[in-house]
Amino acid sequence: MDKKKIENRLRRLEGQVASLRDKITVDASCEVTVPQFLAIKGAFNAAFEEYVKEALMECAVKDSKKRDQLISMLIKK
Repeated sequence: MDKKKIENRLRRLEGQVASLRDKITVDASCEVTVPQFLAIKGAFNAAFEEYVKEALMECAVKDSKKRDQLISMLIKK
């Protein structure tokens, strides 16, 4: 698994969350805050998709039970 790629995505996400926290603390306008929420949502989804793709390719392909559990979790979301 390319942990570095996912770790980098998560670090950027941490920075976006910190920026959002600052905006909320200073009562920034919704025109500034809402797009930040959307950026965080997109960044999180991208990190999640990357992780799931890697997990399916590496660990779940080797173990059908793990694969079935992962697919079941994804379907329930």
